[in-house]
Amino acid sequence: MSSFPAWPGRIVKPWKNVKKPAAKKQHFFVYFFGTEDHAWVKVESLKMYKEHKAALSKAAKGVKFQKAIESIEEAIKDEENEKDNKKTLSPYHPDDDEDVFPKARPMKDYSREAFSGVKKLSVSSSDEKTQLKRKFTDDSGDDSETQEIVDLKRRIPKKKGRPAISSRDSDGPIRSPKKDTPKKKPFEQGITPAKRKPKMDMDRMYKILFEHKQVNANNADGQHPAITPTTKKIGFVGLGIMGKGMAMNLVKSGHKVTVWNRTSDKCAEAVKAGAVLGDSIADVVKNSDITFSMVSDPEALRAICFGEKGVLDEMKEGKALVDCTTVDIGTVTGVSEAISNKGGRFLEAPVSGSIQPAVEGNLIFMAAGDKELYDECQSCFAAMGKKSFFLGDAGNGARMKLVLNMIMGSVVAGFSEGMALAEKAGLNQADLLEVIDLGAMSCPLFRGKGKGIINNIFPPAFPLKHQQKDMRLALAMGDQSDQTLPVAASANELFKRAKGKGHSESDMSSVYKVLIQ
Repeated sequence: MSSFPAWPGRIVKPWKNVKKPAAKKQHFFVYFFGTEDHAWVKVESLKMYKEHKAALSKAAKGVKFQKAIESIEEAIKDEENEKDNKKTLSPYHPDDDEDVFPKARPMKDYSREAFSGVKKLSVSSSDEKTQLKRKFTDDSGDDSETQEIVDLKRRIPKKKGRPAISSRDSDGPIRSPKKDTPKKKPFEQGITPAKRKPKMDMDRMYKILFEHKQVNANNADGQHPAITPTTKKIGFVGLGIMGKGMAMNLVKSGHKVTVWNRTSDKCAEAVKAGAVLGDSIADVVKNSDITFSMVSDPEALRAICFGEKGVLDEMKEGKALVDCTTVDIGTVTGVSEAISNKGGRFLEAPVSGSIQPAVEGNLIFMAAGDKELYDECQSCFAAMGKKSFFLGDAGNGARMKLVLNMIMGSVVAGFSEGMALAEKAGLNQADLLEVIDLGAMSCPLFRGKGKGIINNIFPPAFPLKHQQKDMRLALAMGDQSDQTLPVAASANELFKRAKGKGHSESDMSSVYKVLIQ
């Protein structure tokens, strides 16, 4: 927020437990009429109500503002009729100063601290500024004159840094990292300097994951029964963050696989494991019975299908394409129709899961389109995932996937807000995660994203740019279906803001960073 408009208030006596500003400049504790909250306000930001009443009344807008004006006028009349020193107290001042939470009417905010860093207001002259300060500091003056004031510049600036939160002493499952110095804001440590951002080494990440999970035709691990690979030749186009793990699992489960990627070095590990490197997308389709594709977005899918040396160049009867990309319904139906016109078959099969499930073979496939082709792909789905669903006509897979990702994006945005609020409120984020994990909201999503937020590490399990793309596509589907999506729309704006701040390639949970800036 840049600033607040002028607002009627009264200087009141602070109670003992209210923290005073650390700033050297003089502040007064102010009770605001109408809103019934309190704040420390710099003397430069205060003006006498009676002297500025006319200008204030002209600017008055809104029901709450009008009620605030009525309240201050009523307070002035009460003071004129009865002089009482107690009028210098807030209506919510505790009977006992040691009682922070009085049993009487609860105030809306007992914890508001000093508004530090507020830009000075321009004063017409130095004499006026001196005179104003004298009015507030002279005890011999008329109380009714000095108590009724107007805060002309109520701001919410960045708070002063608070001491770092110490790690928990108990043997809990999650611990906050120790901070070396309390001088910096805890949330600024590690995010402002670019040199603190860890370098993403995707090859190393894949190597570590594959060391813990190997899928092959002769090895059952409980979740994945022994796989009998199809005799059909399989192609795989797009060995990016998701596609690499999927293609590796096809190869290691005994399938005959031909691979291609826009940057061929991404195929090196799959080729080393036994795959064949194709010269082009068309070459992969030519040498395969069923070609899988996993690319970044609708534009990329259209490019590999309709572009030069693309899927359609070699698509014909006996050939098939299974696309696992999350795209809009229009793209799905367009690609499906183009392949059918060439005599081929098409199945959409977007997945639920990120990089680790892709490597571990724990994806969930939401297939729609050609049912016979779906049945022929069962060994492939078993190698790459833990469950597959057939949802009917082409387009239903995209619809299901967009709904899921819209929910996930909205949940992660809300979770990130909660983590940011906990940090600003001085709570231990690790405690918050443990409380969540012990209750009904416990889930792997919060555990994984929460640890990344606490440690300020955001490896792209699911890149933020892809999450924002899916939010955009889901909102478009909502427009087509005449369904309002206010929560998703707000979350989408947050992801767009994070993209604008340069977090596109980081994990979707890096949306947290824009909430603490």
